[in-house]
Amino acid sequence: MIRFINCFRRRADVSPEEFRRHWSDPQFAALVERIVKATGAKRSTRNLSLQLPDINERLMQERGQEEPFDAVLEYWWDNARDLMAALGSPEGEKLLAEMRRLQESFVDFPRSRAFFTEAN
Repeated sequence: MIRFINCFRRRADVSPEEFRRHWSDPQFAALVERIVKATGAKRSTRNLSLQLPDINERLMQERGQEEPFDAVLEYWWDNARDLMAALGSPEGEKLLAEMRRLQESFVDFPRSRAFFTEAN
């Protein structure tokens, strides 16, 4: 199973509440579902970070880390071949560009992270 994991941090000019409104917007959810269908993803998850200030602060200090990510978005595919074909298609490229445009209003891309993993 191949996973695309995208860990998001909000822009400095976006409050945590505003970020959560964007993340929970039906337009955003619908676009995630359109990407799932168009790319043949087997699963997707949209996760918001828990707001646990004391615990998060302690973890950051103990481990020398930056603040937690605000949200995580995952897509899952059966294999890399299917993933590459789907993402390279005109429809896949169009939807990913649409997602980026939508996220520009609330996501700090340089402070966010995106990567692929392979689950055994």
